[in-house]
Amino acid sequence: MTEFHPQGAGRGSIDAEASRTTLRAGIVGAGIAGASCAGTLAAAGWEVDVFDKARGAGGRLSTRRLDQGWATLGSPFLSAKREPFRSQLRDWVRQGWIAPVRGDILHGCANKSWARAQMQNHHTPLIEPSQIVRSLLGTASLYTGSRVAAIQPRTIILENGQRMGDYDCVICSVPVPQAIPLLGALPRLHERLGDVRYRPVWSFLMRWEGGPAADVIKFDDHLLELAVRQPTGGAGLWAVHSTHEFAETYLEASEMEASTRAASALMGLLGLPWPVEVEASHLWRFAKPETSIGGFWLGDRENRVALIGDGIAGAGVERAWESGVRLAQSLILAENELVDCSSLPG
Repeated sequence: MTEFHPQGAGRGSIDAEASRTTLRAGIVGAGIAGASCAGTLAAAGWEVDVFDKARGAGGRLSTRRLDQGWATLGSPFLSAKREPFRSQLRDWVRQGWIAPVRGDILHGCANKSWARAQMQNHHTPLIEPSQIVRSLLGTASLYTGSRVAAIQPRTIILENGQRMGDYDCVICSVPVPQAIPLLGALPRLHERLGDVRYRPVWSFLMRWEGGPAADVIKFDDHLLELAVRQPTGGAGLWAVHSTHEFAETYLEASEMEASTRAASALMGLLGLPWPVEVEASHLWRFAKPETSIGGFWLGDRENRVALIGDGIAGAGVERAWESGVRLAQSLILAENELVDCSSLPG
């Protein structure tokens, strides 16, 4: 048996009890799309297993724990253009988990000029973003450190060969380039995904003293795009995000090479006379889909497999959340159909 690290009540493998009335779903990926789908299904009485290769939930909202708190190298803001994600953000504000961005946003660079502007409808986390994603799971079971080797009809196969099922639906929420190798047994889905393209971003935790007074800085530059002051982690700690062009140039570079170049660029942009300390870095190879499938989810009716996430629904945390919720709602509405025949809702 694989050694799992469940955060919830675990369930058995494919040879588990055959007679059951509760519908079951297996989800690959515990980012916001997978978590929102899992929690919506679990709230409707489904048994849900979520598998992720990381140490916890979060995806691009994961957390970097530090000696003096935490920081995030992932998505710096949460924003909503429409309902129902606006309602979700309001709930998180009421719970004290996120807060609207306050004050002016600084835009420009030191060798040109700085301008101040307001950032509307953007929120920053007050607690670890991974905790917010974890809350979306509800009563779903999360299996961390679980690498998936393949997705087959109603079945998830782990890297050690263990087969997990018999699911009424298997849902893949990882970025499309990571999903494609898992779907070899499902050509109907596999062939639809080849045109999806992503752009990368390098993100860094940097610490410096001085510079302009602001909590968010948007750079007028082709190398670095954004710097966001971190709420914990000690004085002068910022998350700095590169442009797509920088990340594509340094896509295969070492962390040291990318960090050194980014720190040098930052010193010039802020006019800092002293070195910048780089404390952590991460390359997001699939930071933003440049193209997507369209719609909220993509399904194989016959084999009961579906794909969700921003590679399907479009870029952004809101679209990923919507993708997971919309698929879950469709499955809940089709519960009788799922019990009676082998098809996903159309």
